[in-house]
Amino acid sequence: MKLNINSTTAQLYRWFYATSRMPESLCPYFWKLVLMWTFILPYSLLCLPVIILERLDRSQTHSTGERAGYGFLCWFIMYMIICMVTVFGILFEFPEKDTLYMQFVLVGFIGWAVLIATGIHFAIKYLKEKWESRNIKYDEDGYRIWSPTEPEQDSIIVSFVKASYNKYCPKIDWNHNK
Repeated sequence: MKLNINSTTAQLYRWFYATSRMPESLCPYFWKLVLMWTFILPYSLLCLPVIILERLDRSQTHSTGERAGYGFLCWFIMYMIICMVTVFGILFEFPEKDTLYMQFVLVGFIGWAVLIATGIHFAIKYLKEKWESRNIKYDEDGYRIWSPTEPEQDSIIVSFVKASYNKYCPKIDWNHNK
């Protein structure tokens, strides 16, 4: 059987399955076409944001599953943004019970709660890391060591006596910190 590689069906097959290879046998090709024509409309609606991005940026293509996953994620994010903006509508009109507006407001409140909780979580995590990264040292019992960061050095007299005994003159490094 001879089929045209540039036919609309073949082009849709390659796009839907994100492949450049065409099957060698008619049986898998036929059943994949049946599956493709069955699901192409809901798949296209689900993947519409990703399809638009692929058309704008022709250098990047995604597989069928990636398109569906990214498309679902884009639609979910848009839905959550709409619901979260709808919450501000309460300032002007309170929603009636069992309406779509009330459902949007409830989901919006949940979205804001999750967003605020996530922000608080990351703020606490950041502050904890910042707190723990201080240069504080503890001994093996867990008590804080209050010694200065520089090691103790001998007094001038002890240093001079040691240097005289060993017959050398120690070098002085002046610290210019205030």
